[in-house]
Parts: sequence; C-alpha cells; structure tokens
Amino acid sequence: MTKILEEAGASQSPLHTGTRGVPGPVACLQTLSNRIAGVEAWAAGLTVFGIFCLLLGNVVSRSLGNPLIWTDELAVFLMAWAAFIGASLGLARRQHIAITLLPDALRPAARRQLAILVDVALLVFLAVLSVQIWRWFDPVGVLQAPSIEDFTSSTFNFIYQEPTVTLGMHKVWFWLVMPIFCVTATIHVLATLAGRLAGAEDGAA
Repeated sequence: MTKILEEAGASQSPLHTGTRGVPGPVACLQTLSNRIAGVEAWAAGLTVFGIFCLLLGNVVSRSLGNPLIWTDELAVFLMAWAAFIGASLGLARRQHIAITLLPDALRPAARRQLAILVDVALLVFLAVLSVQIWRWFDPVGVLQAPSIEDFTSSTFNFIYQEPTVTLGMHKVWFWLVMPIFCVTATIHVLATLAGRLAGAEDGAA
C-alpha cells in the first residue's frame, strides 16, 4: 500500500508538457488540469488503500466470529469512487485503453485532426452525461421545495433519501462522485484539446 501512495505522489509531475509558446489561457487551463490530476492521483491511491484496509478488516473480523457487515458495502462504494477518479485521471494522462490501428496509419496532420475529433466527441459525451446528472440531482428543484420529503413526493426522485443498507448514510453522498467526475474530466479534455488547437507539442500527440 505504501508503494501505491508513492506512485500516486510520483504521478503529480506535470502531465501537459511542452507548453512553451502556448497562449496564457491555454497554459492556465493545462496547469489547472495538472493540479487536479495530482489530487486525483493521491485520492485514487488513498481510496485503493482504504478498500484494502476494509477487506482486510472484514477478513480478520470474520475469523474472530464478529464480522463487520458494513465493510463490504463501503468497499463497493469506494470502488465506484476509485473507478470514476481513475477514469478522470486516465483522461488527463491519456492512458485509457485505445485501438491505435487507424491513427498509426495516418500522416501526422490527419492524426492530429483525428485526435481533435476524439476530444470533441468526449466533450459531447461529457455534456450529455452532465445534463442527465443535473436532471437526476435536480438542485434547483431541491432548493425550491419546502423540504426533501416534499421534493421526493412530488417528483418521485428518491436520490436524496435512498439509504445505504448497513452504513446508516444516504447514497447521495457516494453518488456525488459523478458530477465531480464530469467537472474534472471536462477540464482535462478541454486542456488537451486547447493544447492541440494551439499547436503545443503535447497537444499534437
């Protein structure tokens, strides 16, 4: 587990390099993306470490005849957090699994245009996902409702009242990772796209 945290710390090095000559706004956006990615690397490492501790504690408690039933549920939610954080970090570091048969067969100029098209497609996907999450959380409706109970009864949206099975918490606290992912992933993709459009070395990769 120490190795995981060390690797997370090492990954905080700048992700968007070669920004010399890049316009100020683009450089600022890339710097913001780098800093968010650094936080995500640490968060992912700590989350994985937490999952390991929960599973280990569950094994030990069961062997002692006094199982901690809440550890399984919390571990599942932490796995979901780790998945979303890792997905956002993967976009920042451009380390998601990809089939590069087509890009490798193209000339550099066409490869750059294809990369820009992929970034635009990612932004469209994130925009659609953000709209759906906004409708699901419906923050405006919650603020306008007299109470959470009234909001639930009028909309049949139980997002703010659905409880966990063993933790004694509302699931919404764990679902918050989804809007966070939308924000951070959008920043990472915008930083990459802006670098490509500005002709930065890293943006043309």
